[in-house]
This record gives sequence, structure tokens and C-alpha cells, in this order.
Amino acid sequence: MYFSITSPQNQQFKRWKKLLSKKGRQTEGAYLAEGVHLLQEALTAKGEIRSIIIREGFVDSEKWIEANQAHTPVYQLSAPIFSKLIDTESPQGVLTEVTIPHWDIETQLKESNLILLLDEIQDPGNLGTILRTASATGVDLVVLGKGTVDPYNSKVIRSTMGAVFHLPILEADLLEVIPMLRQKNITVVGTSPHNGVYSFDYLFPTRVAIVLGNEGRGIQEAVLQQIDQALMVPMVGRAESYNVSITAGILLYEQLRQHHHLKMNEPKI
Repeated sequence: MYFSITSPQNQQFKRWKKLLSKKGRQTEGAYLAEGVHLLQEALTAKGEIRSIIIREGFVDSEKWIEANQAHTPVYQLSAPIFSKLIDTESPQGVLTEVTIPHWDIETQLKESNLILLLDEIQDPGNLGTILRTASATGVDLVVLGKGTVDPYNSKVIRSTMGAVFHLPILEADLLEVIPMLRQKNITVVGTSPHNGVYSFDYLFPTRVAIVLGNEGRGIQEAVLQQIDQALMVPMVGRAESYNVSITAGILLYEQLRQHHHLKMNEPKI
């Protein structure tokens, strides 16, 4: 199915405009992903693509129309109105409308061994990088606590480089989630700048949830009080702390190093 839209008064276009805000994404249950790579990732993932939006004159438009075997509607927009849906300086000329998936927390906790809990991560670039690293290291579930940036923000989506299509992501109150983890015998560890065990000396359990805190203040005290073990990332230079996305990478790859023999033969999602 192929459609051409040239007017900003078009109802379909107005609906896409709503997806530029978190409220609109929540209402419509969908988000926009910009670029060829993200379209390719969306096509190979299990997510539901609602529509493919192409700018008039996009060089690969025929290729995507012909390759679209799922009969997803393809819309061609004139350049002026296409530009109203993007926030990058050099757009690639293609957007993908993707349905926001809904995950059942009980099911996900039952099936997950490695979980990431994010407490008020506010920078879109940090969250996107963390999600990308989480996908690469075999994280089974990501839970975003209150105050964390919307994972379907356009900047977050670009930073994930497609990882968002392959990760179960839930938004929940961490103070309610952590007791659920304990009931399922999942150990909860969190980062602390001055207390705890060095991350390189800690033996990560087979089932573990790693908590990462806000860029400015770290993990909030109420959450910190609920963790089973505080971890410190060694620093030998003059820096006071690591960027939270770097900390995520250090801890996740240390966990992977310790358990790589269990993960390397698992099929990728």
C-alpha cells in the first residue's frame, strides 16, 4: 500500500505529529524511528511496524516499497512536511512508525537472569548508550524507574542504534520492583562511590539485577537501602566519577566476563 501526502492538514500526518511528544506516544501507543539503519532493524525485529514514511525524492524509496512484504503502508511526504516530523540537521529521508510493545513484569522477571534497573537517568544520550550496551551484553530486561527519560524519545532511539527493538523495557517504581526481585531470588546490586566491594572483586550471581543511578546524585537513598550489595568501580586517576553509561558498560562486561561461557551459545533475540 502506497500513499502520497502533501498537506499538513492530512489526519495521518497530524497523528504522526503527536508522536513527537511523550504524551502523544503514550496516547497513540507508537513512536517514530528515523533513518535507514533503524528501519532495517525494525524490519528484522519482532516489533510491529505500523507505517514507513518516506520523504519525496528519497533515493531508496522504490527499494523499500518493493521490499515491503508485510503490506505495511508506505507514505511519501513532500519535503516541507516531512521536515516537521524530524529533529536532525541531516535527515536520511525515512521514518518508521513502530508500536510500543507491552511487557508483563511477572513473566519477564520469571524469565530473566540479568536485569538492569535505571534510577532517574535523565540524559537521552546516556539512556540510549546504556540500552545499546545492555543489548550487546545479554541483558534480559531493563526497568526504568520514575524520573527516567522516555525510552521512545527520538534522541534515545537514535542512540540505541536499534537495540530498543530487541530489549524488553518496562517503566515502573523501583521501590516496588526490588521486593519482587527478592521474592524470585534475584540479587540486587548497585553502584556506590565510596562504599561496598570493588566490582572486579565481586562474583556476580547467575541471577542479578544491577541498579544505576542519576547522573548527578547517583542512586536515590530509598533505593540504595534496598540493595543487597553496593559496588564500587575502581578509579586510579583524578576523576571523581564515571559517566553513568561508562559505569553500565564496566559492570555489564564484568558480569559477561564472569558468565560468558553461559551466554555465548545462547541465541540472539
